[in-house]
Amino acid sequence: MALFFQKHKLEKYLLRVSILFILLLSLPLQPEFYKTLFTISWQYFIVDVFKLVTFLPHYFGEQNSIQDWLLILIIALAGAAIWLKRDNTDSDVREQLYYYYLRIFVRFKLAAILFVAGFLKLFPIFVPELSLSHLNTAYGYFADWKHLLLSLSAAPAYLVFLGIVELVAALLLLFRKTAFLSVIFVIPFYGNAFLADLAYQGPTYFVSTYIILLTLPIFLYDVQRLGSLIVSLKETLPASWKLDWKTVRWSKWRIVLKVGFVFVFVVLVAVRSYSIYQHPEQSLHYPNEAGLPAIEGKYLVDTFIVNGDTLAFSPTDSVRWKDVVFERWNTISVRKVNTVFKDIAPAAFLEREDQQRDYEFTQTGDRLYYRYTISGDTIALRNPNKNYPNDNYRFKVERPDSLHVNLVGVNARGNTVKASLSKVDKKYLLYEVKKIGRRGLGYKL
Repeated sequence: MALFFQKHKLEKYLLRVSILFILLLSLPLQPEFYKTLFTISWQYFIVDVFKLVTFLPHYFGEQNSIQDWLLILIIALAGAAIWLKRDNTDSDVREQLYYYYLRIFVRFKLAAILFVAGFLKLFPIFVPELSLSHLNTAYGYFADWKHLLLSLSAAPAYLVFLGIVELVAALLLLFRKTAFLSVIFVIPFYGNAFLADLAYQGPTYFVSTYIILLTLPIFLYDVQRLGSLIVSLKETLPASWKLDWKTVRWSKWRIVLKVGFVFVFVVLVAVRSYSIYQHPEQSLHYPNEAGLPAIEGKYLVDTFIVNGDTLAFSPTDSVRWKDVVFERWNTISVRKVNTVFKDIAPAAFLEREDQQRDYEFTQTGDRLYYRYTISGDTIALRNPNKNYPNDNYRFKVERPDSLHVNLVGVNARGNTVKASLSKVDKKYLLYEVKKIGRRGLGYKL
């Protein structure tokens, strides 16, 4: 009998630890969350909502870390002990009520994450299409995490499939009777995402871990019955306990809250995601400011002159430019010798402002990236990588014809620089397939 009471008390303690641990990880206590929440706008709606639903507390740095999880776990362990000591009731109904509310919370929190992530993948804007600079960068110059993102970029159909899985799982979570079926899909799905994050040294494995954590209250509630049905092949009845909502004061708000949830995370997120998909210029990863007109493409550097001294092409010259890529937005990338990624930190994923978007150059070597502003026939180049703080140029742009560009100007040190560029007539298989399809190019599976 004493052993029974000890086991029962341990279960009550673990339930309270779980409630506190999940709530402390989920409820935002830091001002940056509310700064995003109260400045949310339709233009940046997807960026803001994605950040809000995946926000995790971080007290020891700019990103959530294992130290934060350990701190919250210690607080949850201590808080659960105090809670259990002050709660003198022995009612199993109250324990079932706590567990019921916990499952409601994790269901809708998890559904919110899956709806946002799912629509970002269904309309494949979760990762952008490969830029010309990426297509002209050797494979070995990308870090592991960038390899994964670029692979997803090259396979949008696979990305759409992942989005469909997430959206189906999110819809199942909206209903109590199908929630268990949902987490059966979510656990291996995000377990695989967690392993991919570890294998590719990605930054989001704590988010994947958090998502799996949210599934556990739902999964553990019915896993014993699942085992009885599938393993023991016994007739198994579903859980019979349910809350009598007539006894709950705020029950009249249930429908309003559900409708509001569906409106925000299904209707608004879907509409805004589709709008971005229909207008590629509204990229979530690359700058939205347009570049020079009719200049997009790869250019070889025919001549390169510094302070009147012509530098001949050399595979070991770290000063001379080898080639230049003009993107359709206001980015120029320059290929040089010994240009490796000094900053291997993961990209600032889904940033609002153009100047904060570092997806194209982070974890990428072989090229230097410059954002430029246009003033008449002059452009001012600035290297946004913090490891190159004084890497700036100012050029006058001369375009004698559609295939040649001459840049004449100075760098940050005051040295005069002249570069004559000629456009390369290069076709990219990924772009050609997108235009006319695989069969149009003569390829068959």
